[in-house]
Amino acid sequence: MTTALNKLPASAFELTITLPWSAVKKIYDEVFEELLAQIEIEGFRKGKAPRELVEKQVDKNKVYSEVINRIVPESYRKALEEHNLHPVISPQIKITQAEEEKDWQLIVSSAEKPEIKLGDYQKEIGEINAKNKIWTPDKGLDQTKDAGSETKDKKEEESKKISQIIEKLLAVSQVDLPAIITDSETNRLLTALLEDVRSAGLTYDQYLQSSGQTAESVKEKYRLQAENTLKLEFILEAVANDLKVEVDPQDIKAIIDKETDAEKKKALEQQSYILASILRRDKTIARLLTL
Repeated sequence: MTTALNKLPASAFELTITLPWSAVKKIYDEVFEELLAQIEIEGFRKGKAPRELVEKQVDKNKVYSEVINRIVPESYRKALEEHNLHPVISPQIKITQAEEEKDWQLIVSSAEKPEIKLGDYQKEIGEINAKNKIWTPDKGLDQTKDAGSETKDKKEEESKKISQIIEKLLAVSQVDLPAIITDSETNRLLTALLEDVRSAGLTYDQYLQSSGQTAESVKEKYRLQAENTLKLEFILEAVANDLKVEVDPQDIKAIIDKETDAEKKKALEQQSYILASILRRDKTIARLLTL
């Protein structure tokens, strides 16, 4: 196997991977032998039919489809190791050459974490915090305020501050976000929208008509949403690193231990990294509120 790396704008990249026919043929033979053991042909015991007879009945396209499923992920993994790449999104794979008796070639596109420049965020957010102290009513002056109302006021003020902090982070920080990452997230959001529309018993055209939108305007709206969401995600991660925000494994364990449903608890254990990410983000925002 040979590989060639092409660095694209921002943190995107393309890997051209060439697989020798001998390697492809080896996987093909392995897949075929597995099929051979399962196929029954009249006049022969299961798995004992001559190969030449089986080859006439087997759809080669299905065999090669399984070959691709096996050889591409492993080849991509090795190429990433060779070039020391750490992608943050699933790859886009284009097979450009896949003929028998010839070397195969594929182009894999993906992207690493984008470059982030935080700017003087601590000063900017410190000014926001100084101007917007969370207001606590003086019970001695206002006896009409009960504990529930006071808590609600505090939450509203904190929510307003967080919104201002997020806006400021997006304004002062620079994120060199490659198009492939934005496109991937935009497509994910649009796919979720289509599923919601179908579950409501509508066609996409009916949804567009009823909402007064066009396909282009919806896509642009979701592209902007994806861009801001991704930028904020990367910025908060960079801020967490800058402020040295860490998550105690015991905090994750405490959340998991609170779950009483066995299946849900197992799911949380399997996705503990997601919990860690959420907790770190929340701790980062809490820290920003104190700057």
